[in-house]
Amino acid sequence: MRFAPAGRFRQPAANTVAAVMLVAGLAAAGPALAQNQPFPMAGATAAAPAKPATPPSAGQIKLANELLVANGEASAFDALIPGVIEQAANSFVQANPDLIRDLRDVAKSMIPQYENRRSEITSILAQTYAAQFSEAELTELLTFYRSPVGVKLVQRRQELLDDGLRGIQTWSAKFSREMEARVREEMKKRGFTI
Repeated sequence: MRFAPAGRFRQPAANTVAAVMLVAGLAAAGPALAQNQPFPMAGATAAAPAKPATPPSAGQIKLANELLVANGEASAFDALIPGVIEQAANSFVQANPDLIRDLRDVAKSMIPQYENRRSEITSILAQTYAAQFSEAELTELLTFYRSPVGVKLVQRRQELLDDGLRGIQTWSAKFSREMEARVREEMKKRGFTI
C-alpha cells in the first residue's frame, strides 16, 4: 500500500528505518504468534489455554512512551496521517479525474486538522511495548537508547540499513548466479542442457 507519492510527505531517514525495524520486529514475531493458532495442526498437541494478560501499568506506559521518543519510533510514522488523507482523496480520482487538483488541495488543507491524531499512533505503540516489557526492562532499554551508543545507533540507523541492504543485494546477485550454475549442472545430469 502506498501512502504518499515519492517526494511528498517524506519522513526523516531515521524515522523510515525505525518504521522498517518495527515492522520487521513484528514480522519476526509471526512464527511465535502462529503457535497460538485456534486450530492446531495435525499431529500437534494442544497447548494449555493462555492466561489472561494483565494490562500494563501506568509506569510501563510512561516508560514505553519515553522509549519511543528515545529510539526514534515516536516519529517513525509522521507521514502516516498525511498519507492516509492523501490516499482517501486519491480514491475519488478514478471516478472523478477532472477533480484531481481540487482533491489534492482538499487533502492538503485537511492535514493540519488531523496532525494531533499522531498521539493515537504513539499510544498504540506504547501499549504494545508496555504489554511486552516489564518496567525494569523498559528502564533498561531506555537507559541504552539514552546512552551515547544508543543515540549513535538511532542517528545512524538509515546509514546502517542502506549499507546493509546494498551488501545484501550484492550477495543476493552473486548467490543467484551461483544457484543458476548449480541448477544447470543438476539439469545436465538429467540429460537437459539449459
